[in-house]
Amino acid sequence: MFYYCIKLLAHCSLLFFFRRKIRCGFPLHTLKGPAIIASNHPNSMLDAVVIGCECKQPVHFMIRSDMFNKPVFRLLLKFLNGIPVYRASEEKEKLRDNFSSFDLCRNILKNKGIIIIFSEGITVHEWKLKPLKSGTAKIVHHALHDRELRHTLQVVPVGLTYSDYEHPAKTLIIQTGEIFYPGKLPYDEHTGAWKHEFNAQLLQQFYSLVPALETNKEKVKNVWQAIVANITLKHNCNNLVRYIHYQAGLLSAQDFESPVHQKLKRYFLPLHYIDYCKSYAIAVLLCIPALAGLVLNSLFYFPMRTFCRIKTKGTIFFDALLFGLLTMIYPLYILLASVLLNYFTPAPFWSWILIIPLTGWCSTKFWVQTTKIKNYLALKPLERNYILELINRRGS
Repeated sequence: MFYYCIKLLAHCSLLFFFRRKIRCGFPLHTLKGPAIIASNHPNSMLDAVVIGCECKQPVHFMIRSDMFNKPVFRLLLKFLNGIPVYRASEEKEKLRDNFSSFDLCRNILKNKGIIIIFSEGITVHEWKLKPLKSGTAKIVHHALHDRELRHTLQVVPVGLTYSDYEHPAKTLIIQTGEIFYPGKLPYDEHTGAWKHEFNAQLLQQFYSLVPALETNKEKVKNVWQAIVANITLKHNCNNLVRYIHYQAGLLSAQDFESPVHQKLKRYFLPLHYIDYCKSYAIAVLLCIPALAGLVLNSLFYFPMRTFCRIKTKGTIFFDALLFGLLTMIYPLYILLASVLLNYFTPAPFWSWILIIPLTGWCSTKFWVQTTKIKNYLALKPLERNYILELINRRGS
């Protein structure tokens, strides 16, 4: 019951956290176990939340063992189906405990469960695939000791591409590859050769799911993030996937120099002049409810965001911590604020429960539209036309 309650709250939080989610490939909500979802890992715990909310069936997920050291986190992760994985970099003395985790994974899969494994092993905020660790292959190989799982276990590769790692209202592209059955690979008790073959097959799928932006130039990343943030699924998924991979390769060329010198704010842009006018109209319509949302929610959101900035300074956990606190604490804030407003205003308690999050959502949308207008006006015509051409010619 706790899992489903948290999943419902997470779905609601995702409405604020993501401006757009684009799904390509196999629909994860139809997936049934036994299955392992093998994903890249660009954004810490948020990756597990996103994939878990995409699946209709409850999922388990592998997570670094030191996250279980604090009693509160240990209890929470237990209820959310977390499975510890022990690594030499965190708890070398407990490496043998991985055998218990592997046994647990096999039992979950035998009961037709779904497990999320992040095959890169580590999180880095970037837009390229990192080398695959051996963990996924070890868990799959251990599961295949069961003869039934050799015929039924599925591996689903998933690629996640975020437009931004620091702010809400981001765009996320979820690409799923072809399901394959690792039991069809020649089973080898000597795991070295088998793991190599398995990783080679998984890596080949990942290459087509994770666009590789092989540059650290800030101007280039600025253009790339603008493309990802504003992309829409107006054409079929295959064209979209080919497009973003092509653009990543184009921008990664050593001799590429971006003609865009203006730093975009949060990377939002109208797709054309009519869209620019539409942003004005939407901003005007949302102005009053957005102002109300700012007043009603600022006492919660801005202190919470500041706390997360301070707590995660120098790390990659800002998004995950902010999302987790929004999911767990914001409903309590709504209840408390509704009680107080019911006491000091004539509006009934239940109305404030609806008004507070709804106006907060309006504030987010208003912020997106006004940022689109500011970016459009800040760019020079040449810069603006260059970016809009990149965004709008997808699928061609």
